Amino acid sequence: MKWKKLLETEPCTAPEGQWEKVVGRCQLVEVDEHQALEVDLFVDGQLKARYFADQEEMAFNAFIGTGWRRVKIDNVARICQGETPLKNDYYYCTNEWEFASEADKKMAATYLDDTFINWFENSVIRIKNDRAYERKQQRIEDMMAAVPCVPDEAEAWVKDKVFQGDLLFLQKDKKRTTYSCTACGAHSWKKVGWKHGEQTTCPRCGAPVTAYSRRQEKKATEPVIILQTYEEKKETCIPGVTHSEKKWIERQFKAVCSWTPEGKEIEMYEQRRAIIPEGECWGKVWNGQLSEADEFTQEFWDRNRSNKRFLQSYLWPGNLKEVLPCGHLENSGLDLMTNKGQKFDVNTYITTFHQRPWLEYLAKAGLVRMVQDIVRIYGWYGNPNCIYEEGQTLQDALRIDGNRVSRMKQVNGGLNTLEWLQYEEQQGIKITTESLQWLADNNLDMEECTEILHELRSVNRMVNYMKKQDVKPKDLVTTWKDYLRMAAAAGYDTTDDIVRLPKDLRARHDQLVEMAQEKDDKERLKEYRPLDKKIKNRLPEVRRYFWENQDYMVIPAGCCEELMKEGRLLHHCVARDSHYMKKMADGKSWICFLRKKDDLETPYYTLEVDMKDDHIIQWYSKFDRKPDEKEISKVLTKYKNSIKQKQEKVAIPIEQPQRVAIA
Repeated sequence: MKWKKLLETEPCTAPEGQWEKVVGRCQLVEVDEHQALEVDLFVDGQLKARYFADQEEMAFNAFIGTGWRRVKIDNVARICQGETPLKNDYYYCTNEWEFASEADKKMAATYLDDTFINWFENSVIRIKNDRAYERKQQRIEDMMAAVPCVPDEAEAWVKDKVFQGDLLFLQKDKKRTTYSCTACGAHSWKKVGWKHGEQTTCPRCGAPVTAYSRRQEKKATEPVIILQTYEEKKETCIPGVTHSEKKWIERQFKAVCSWTPEGKEIEMYEQRRAIIPEGECWGKVWNGQLSEADEFTQEFWDRNRSNKRFLQSYLWPGNLKEVLPCGHLENSGLDLMTNKGQKFDVNTYITTFHQRPWLEYLAKAGLVRMVQDIVRIYGWYGNPNCIYEEGQTLQDALRIDGNRVSRMKQVNGGLNTLEWLQYEEQQGIKITTESLQWLADNNLDMEECTEILHELRSVNRMVNYMKKQDVKPKDLVTTWKDYLRMAAAAGYDTTDDIVRLPKDLRARHDQLVEMAQEKDDKERLKEYRPLDKKIKNRLPEVRRYFWENQDYMVIPAGCCEELMKEGRLLHHCVARDSHYMKKMADGKSWICFLRKKDDLETPYYTLEVDMKDDHIIQWYSKFDRKPDEKEISKVLTKYKNSIKQKQEKVAIPIEQPQRVAIA
C-alpha cells in the first residue's frame, strides 16, 4: 500500500455535537484500484490523525500531525490527546476513543470481515512477527550452513587423545573366558582369563588394553572445543554480486565415548558456537536448542534457554597455526597450553588474552596450572595481587628467585603454590618439596592457614600433621582453626603440642563444642526452672504416651534438659528456644522421643503430640528429615491406636475400682 497517496483523498467531516472522548469517523478510500479503511480521529471537532487499515495486505498505519507512525489506533487516540503511547499488553485499559455513529462502526466491521479493529491489529502484528521469525530463522540457517564440518582428524584426536585406552570385554564361564577387543574388534576365547581392571594386551592385535568385566558397555563424557576459520558470503547492494568475509569460530562440543564389544565409538554433540570476525576475539554466541544433537541436526538460536556455557575443555591442536592469527593470538601461548593435554577455560583465555599479554610468558615457562588458575578465578575482571604485571623477567613478575621458579615448575604449581613460595622467601623458612607438592595437590590457600601457622610456625609440621588426619584438607583447615579458637577460649595453652596437635582432631573439636554447649545449656536451664516445675507436675497425665513394641519405644520427655539434648543431637528446632517447653508446661502438646530398642541412647525421631486429641502434630528426625518414612509411619499408626485404646479402658465404668488400681 502506498500510504502517501491516501493523504491525497479528502478526510471525513467533523462529527457534530460535544464529545468527551476522541471521536472516529470512517470512510472507504481507493488508490490505484486498491481499497482501504480510513478512520479519522477528531478532538473537539478538530482533525488530529488519519488512521488507515489495509485488509488485503494486512497492514495499518497512521498519519499524526506531520508524520507517519505505525501504532495501534488506541495509541493514536492517546497521542491525539497529548498522552504517551502504551507498550505491550494494555487490553485492560478503557477505550481511548469511540465511533461517531453506528454507521461508522458497521462500516469498519464490514471492511474487516466482521471483526474489531483491535483484533485486526493483533492479527497484523502476529503475521508480521511470524514473518520476521521465519526470516531470522532462515538467516541463522544460512549462517550455520557456511560453517565447515568437523574435520575427521579432530574426531580421531578425540578418540585417541581425549579418551585414551581400549578395553577387553570379558565374559567368564566355568571352562573359558570369551573376550572382545575394542582396539581391533576381535572376538575370541581363552582358557585362562584376566581379572577386572588388569592391564594386558589383546591376544590378537597386541594393543595395550584394560580387562573389563563389569558391564558390556562403558561411557565417558568430556568437553571439547574446536577452532576453525571459514569465509561467509554476503550480498552487496548490487543484485547477484556477493563478497566474502573471513571469520573464525569457536565450537563447544560434548564428546561422548562408548566402549562396547563391537568397538570404540565417538559422538560429538555440539552445544554452542561463537562466530568471531577476523581480527577480533569477541563474537556473537549461538546456543544449541537440543540437549544432544550433532553439528548436522542441532538447531542454533540467540537465546540460551538451557543455560549452556563454554566449559573447561580440551582444545583440538590440529589447526591452531591457521586459526590463531585470525584473533592475533599466534603468540598467546594457547598452543602450548593445548599441547599439555589438559582442560582449561579456552573461551575465557581467548577473550581476555589481550588484557593479560603476560600470560604468554607463564605458558612458555611451563606454568600451565598457574595460567589455568588465573583464567578460571579472575575471568574477565581483575588480576592476582601476587603477580607483578610490569615485571621485566619471570622472577620479577612472580616475585620469587630463580630457584623457587624452578620448584614451581617441578610441582606444577598454581597461584596457591606461588603464595606459599613467596611466604617462604619473606619468612626466611624452608618448605620441603614434598610439602609443597602436597599443598599444590590439595590446592590449599596460604591465607586459609594463617591462623594455624601463627600457632605452629612451621609449614612442614602443619603438612605432616594434616597428612595423618582422616579428613579432607579443606575441611581439616576449618576444623583446626575452630578447634584452636575454642581451645584458647577454654583456657588451654595452644603453644603446647599436646593441645595444638591432638591425635584425633575431629574428636577433640567435637569435645570442645560439647563443652561449650553444655556451658550454654546450664545458663539456659537456670532461665527454664519455672517451666521445668510445671512440666514435672504434668508427668502423671502423660504416662499414656509411653509405648513400646518389639523394635521401637516411645518415651515422653520429662524435663527441659532432655529437649535441649534432643535438639542438639538431631539438629532441629525443638530446643532452639522455649516454644515447645511452654506448650508442654501449658498442657497444649507434649514432646516424645522415638527410639530403636537396640540403641535406646541414640536419638532417632522426635514427636509432638497434641494433648487435646492425642494426634501427632509433627515427627522429624535429624536435620528435619524423615529416614525410613514408610516404616516409621506404620509404627506411629500403631502408637496412635495404642493411645486410643488406653483412653477407652479408662472411660469404661468398673464396679471394682480396687482391682483396676491393682491392674
